[in-house]
Amino acid sequence: MRIVLKPLNNLEDIAQDLVGNRRKLYETLKEAESVVEDIIENVKDRGDAALREYTERFDGCRLTTFRVPPEDLERAFREAPEELKAAIAFAARNIRAFHEAQKMTSFFLERQSSILGELVRPLRRVACYIPGGRFAYPSSCLMTVIPAQTAGVQEIALFTPPRNDGSVHREVLAAAFFLGVQEVYRVGGAQAIAAACFGTESIPPVEKIVGPGNIYVTAAKKRLQGVVGIDSLAGPSEVAIIADHSAPPEWVALDLLAQAEHDPLATGVLFSPSEALLLEVKKHLEREIANAPSPFGRTQPLFLYQVEDLEVALAAVNLLAPEHVEVMTEDPLTLLPRLQKGGAIFLGPYAPVALGDYGYGPNHVLPTWGAAAFSSPLSVRDFYTFSSFVFPSPPDPTLEYETYAHLARKEGLFFHRRSLLARVGKKLLTDIEREWERT
Repeated sequence: MRIVLKPLNNLEDIAQDLVGNRRKLYETLKEAESVVEDIIENVKDRGDAALREYTERFDGCRLTTFRVPPEDLERAFREAPEELKAAIAFAARNIRAFHEAQKMTSFFLERQSSILGELVRPLRRVACYIPGGRFAYPSSCLMTVIPAQTAGVQEIALFTPPRNDGSVHREVLAAAFFLGVQEVYRVGGAQAIAAACFGTESIPPVEKIVGPGNIYVTAAKKRLQGVVGIDSLAGPSEVAIIADHSAPPEWVALDLLAQAEHDPLATGVLFSPSEALLLEVKKHLEREIANAPSPFGRTQPLFLYQVEDLEVALAAVNLLAPEHVEVMTEDPLTLLPRLQKGGAIFLGPYAPVALGDYGYGPNHVLPTWGAAAFSSPLSVRDFYTFSSFVFPSPPDPTLEYETYAHLARKEGLFFHRRSLLARVGKKLLTDIEREWERT
């Protein structure tokens, strides 16, 4: 793994150094979309038969059924180590308490005899995608299911890739059982997203798909966005750390490496005005990498930037809009209002990103690849629909039908205008036509 230590002379250097920019994202997704297009079409047209073929091709196992039997969920939880059960329960309490504060309610306004407002209602059925592969992610199960339950979603289906023996990580099944989720499918990749969107003979379609996944999962979500709801487009993990001389260099190094082990393209970057800190962090990084139990297959270097002051560090982080921001300075709270862009912000030396990953409270499904500039973490709000309504009745002072009709006239919409004017007694088509021609 390369470690790049350099001064940051201007903010443009960041765009040249870091791969996670808009052009790279666009090209990467475009390439992946060309791969997943046939998968989506095939699952849409052939359903379970296509799922069986893709599961054998990509996951190395033949399945006749995709749904995990409820008794397997119960057995996974019953046989789980007590430490895991306790950790799941502990994290779930923290996550649920945080997300309860995000709940939203309908509101109503009165204008004399009129009523208008907004109805907030939960989605009926959603899919939570839980990544598979080398690692088990019961934490992602908690982070996607709990906000949906908090919003009041009636049906929650989990999709997760099977291993080559057809099984699913038992830790994920244990977490699902603890949360009361009974619908778990052994389907992963782009084919899982297509199945959740269109449905198959054995899998009912959903209204929204949430949760992180690899580039092909992300490309499939992008391709189907608008046909089905999605949360966001997830890319490699990111962390940007702002630190001064007060930061523990070993902790800074470990936090950079914690993100680096997610993905070869994960972004880890440190901004500090302290040359001494940067040099110490570099030493710790080299020592930790040399002693790591498995090698880092990195294509993205770790960048350690020396900045003139914390103002430059703040500007750099706001430009990057990273998934995670850590602030290890003497007074981190003073910087918080000026951190305009960041999916999740961790303040002080006792707030590693890993604390948020495993259930301290906020969600760990976050915008990546600079998307924190315009999007937000997964939350209870993602599982609602919002419907405005009006029930107007005279003598509401805002029922100026002729004023609204004037706007319709300026937009050239004849029947919009006629519809409005009919409410104030102008019902004769010929009179309105004559007025329309005169104006």
